Amino acid sequence: MNVWSEKNHVVNAVIPVADAWDAAPGISDIVNMENYRSLTFIVACGATTAVLPTITVLAGNANDSCTQVITFKYRKSVTIAPPLQGSDVFSALTDATTSGFAMTATVVGATYIIEVDAAVVAAAGTNFDHVRLNVLQNADTAQTACVIAILSEPRYAQDVLATAID
Repeated sequence: MNVWSEKNHVVNAVIPVADAWDAAPGISDIVNMENYRSLTFIVACGATTAVLPTITVLAGNANDSCTQVITFKYRKSVTIAPPLQGSDVFSALTDATTSGFAMTATVVGATYIIEVDAAVVAAAGTNFDHVRLNVLQNADTAQTACVIAILSEPRYAQDVLATAID
C-alpha cells in the first residue's frame, strides 16, 4: 500500500496566529533536510493587508545558523485579477532569486507553495542541510497565516519518521 505519510514528513513550521509576521520577520522553525531531497513550505493565509511581505528562504549548517539566503521556486494561488478569496488556481512554477518574492496584498485565503531543493541548500555552504522560511513584513500590520513544511523524497526510507526539527 502506498501511504503518503510514510514517504513525507510534516512540520508545523509557523503555528496559525493573527498578526503572524508583525514588524519583525516571520521566521519559521528550522527544518533539517539531511534525510530528504526536497522540502515544500505551504503558506496558508487568512486575512491580509495592503502591505506586501517578502518571502525568502535561508539555509545553514545547524539549527541556529540559517542566515544564507538561497534561491527557490514557488507558486501562488492568486493568479487572476482581481484574485479571488480562497482560489485554488495556482501560477506556473516560478524561479525566485535570493531577493525572494512579494506576497500579493489583500487576498483572504491566498496560498503560497515554496519548493526547496536539497542540492541548492548543499551548494550554499559547507555542510548546509538546514532551512527556514523568512517572511519579512514591511510595516507593523496584521497578517494571519501559518506555514506547514513538508519534507519529501527521503534518502533512506527507514528515516522518514525521524524528527526534522532540531
